[in-house]
Amino acid sequence: MSHTRFNPITRASSPEKIKGIKIPTPASGKVELLSDPILSALGEGVEISVSSHQVVSPINGLVLDTQPSHGKIILQAKNKLKFLLQLPTCYIEQLGIGIGCQVKVGDRINIGDTLLNLDLYKIQQHLKPIILQFVLLDSSPFGRIQVPHKSVEVNQDIIFSLVPLPKK
Repeated sequence: MSHTRFNPITRASSPEKIKGIKIPTPASGKVELLSDPILSALGEGVEISVSSHQVVSPINGLVLDTQPSHGKIILQAKNKLKFLLQLPTCYIEQLGIGIGCQVKVGDRINIGDTLLNLDLYKIQQHLKPIILQFVLLDSSPFGRIQVPHKSVEVNQDIIFSLVPLPKK
């Protein structure tokens, strides 16, 4: 990871006791640090090896952008935080095979609303493993981003705990 000020992925013994803004996971699967250097330049994030057929909204907010050809969605929370969710850019060559985008630009969304329906069988014909990249596009207000789980369940687990910088 290019930014050393953040904690590495750890499995906390009591994830519910982690302080900060808790962001629920958008999909089920195994969690790793973001390995794409281009996306790492945009913000801090993780990669989820997807095992669920749905990607849901981790926030209440607004859909700013979509590119259904590779499952790309940019969301903005009510507090102005922006998040990027997408399959790797190499999947754009498949023209969205197996991706059912359920939202459009300008839609208001709530936590748990379906963003994407994924046909894992069709996607797996071209992309193994199926990785969902999930990035906080501006991490500057936060001193730490904690990722408490190595494996997550959609609508059940926290993917990020955003710990604000101390007030001066």
